[in-house]
Amino acid sequence: MANVYMPLQLAPSSLTQPVLSNWSFNLFSVNLGATSNAKVEQQVIEQVGSYGKQIGHLTEALEVVISRLHLMESKELSQDERDALVVFLADVAAVRKIKANAKT
Repeated sequence: MANVYMPLQLAPSSLTQPVLSNWSFNLFSVNLGATSNAKVEQQVIEQVGSYGKQIGHLTEALEVVISRLHLMESKELSQDERDALVVFLADVAAVRKIKANAKT
């Protein structure tokens, strides 16, 4: 009985696939979008803080405004507006909990 050999390929010959677009792992260059002034944006990140830090400051300030104006008790807000504030304040509380757990 004669043996017959046939080339069999069950997987593709190239197994590369982009995982995160706009990411470059050669020098960890991350392009998150267009900016009107990249030099100013870079200075802000270096001198003021990361986007996360800036958003954290905005979040804390907005939490103060919501509390001081008693917005959660306001009869002038629609249910959708009140729900949006509830979701926002829940996110604030979740971030605060994560930060507290990270310190321990």
